[in-house]
Amino acid sequence: MTLANLPHLVEAARAWARGSYALEAAVELLVCHGTWLYRSDFLRMAVKYAPASYSRIPLAVISWDTLHAALCNGLLPCSNSEAAILRIVLSIAAGHPVDLGPAITRLDSTNLAYVLAAIRHAGGDRSAWAIAERDAP
Repeated sequence: MTLANLPHLVEAARAWARGSYALEAAVELLVCHGTWLYRSDFLRMAVKYAPASYSRIPLAVISWDTLHAALCNGLLPCSNSEAAILRIVLSIAAGHPVDLGPAITRLDSTNLAYVLAAIRHAGGDRSAWAIAERDAP
């Protein structure tokens, strides 16, 4: 998958996550954050693209454990706020522990609104993203 195909990647990741509030929330947080899905190292390391099969819908499967190991081992160089978003995504999607206090203090108001929407979505509120878009500065 290349960056030129990002809209297809986003839809394939959403299709893969569909049906799990936690996975949907994690994928949508990655989409809204707008950094990780644009990085070729991220895509190469942890995203497997499966072309359409019997369902006629392509899937982009994200390996949360691979991402966690890569982040912990310094294989995904990034800013503190980018790391905070990824750690929160990993916690929502796969239960990897995150020290929430330091993580949220590294976020600007826009990304904090996205994190709050992800938490609400993971809790079952699919309207959370519309609220986040409205509240984001």
